[in-house]
Amino acid sequence: MAESLKNREPVHEPIVPNMELFGAISDEMRLKILLLLDQAEFTVNEIKDILDIHQSNASRHLAKLSACNLLKDRRDGIKAYYRLSEDLYMSNRMISMIREAYEELPDKDILKCRAAQVLEDRTDKTKGQIHKLDQAGGSLKAQISLFGRLMYPFENAVDVGCGEGGDLTLMLCNRCKHVTALDCDPKVVSGLQKILKQKGIQNVSPKVADMVNTGLPDNFADLVLMSQVLHHATDPRLALKESVRILKPGGTLALLDLAQHKEESFRTTHGHIWLGFDRAQLEFFVKELDCDVVSNEIIPSENEVDKKLPVICLIVTKK
Repeated sequence: MAESLKNREPVHEPIVPNMELFGAISDEMRLKILLLLDQAEFTVNEIKDILDIHQSNASRHLAKLSACNLLKDRRDGIKAYYRLSEDLYMSNRMISMIREAYEELPDKDILKCRAAQVLEDRTDKTKGQIHKLDQAGGSLKAQISLFGRLMYPFENAVDVGCGEGGDLTLMLCNRCKHVTALDCDPKVVSGLQKILKQKGIQNVSPKVADMVNTGLPDNFADLVLMSQVLHHATDPRLALKESVRILKPGGTLALLDLAQHKEESFRTTHGHIWLGFDRAQLEFFVKELDCDVVSNEIIPSENEVDKKLPVICLIVTKK
């Protein structure tokens, strides 16, 4: 049973500004590194190429930022990929301060273009894998629990990260007047279009779109579904903010995602950026967006394979 939200202790920001942090981010080169890693994760070599500096300098700056808990890294063979730390993303004052400082960088747009080119050149191994239900804790029990709470019909629903096969999109179309199915991979969207044609389903509109930039208008949907997709977001706050933006006042955001775990291998095998979430952490994110939490519970997995990977079922409404 879901823990009473009233009895839960307030979430405190893990990183607070202090003199050491100010010293770390006052260096222009380190600020540029933070700007890059706010876009995506990069290796030392990629960072030094984008910034046109020596690798030793890049490593020194990365070490300084890591010592302040602003960065995390993961190993993929001999490579180390750096990203902004989860604690930094949860520290609203600190991340806001850093992002404001970005705007003062004269070459910020050039750096973003270089970073985008690096990402474009890098082989994307994760497309089409975001929403597979048999992956890394995809839980039938969690889906049943979620849909059991969404029995009433919706006028307009959006499935963010519909994934290969569009399983949940096909479930939604039976209880919604219209469903917009989004995925960042054109091949996935094309495959879903073929499935819809074969089944004669006409109330689903597949669309190629990123979870942080859906291209949909404000107050568009009564229901937004995000199932096993948020852990792929570089910044979960931006993804949630976009979902709330397209949601009508009073509309429902339904989210399924992995609870916190320590399976580091999922970063390479499944393209996960976040190793699950804490329930209080997700509440912190959505309350920032002026949403009310309806329910927030952990659904244990129903088999031996998934036992280590329970799923969070979070339902909120937009004020």
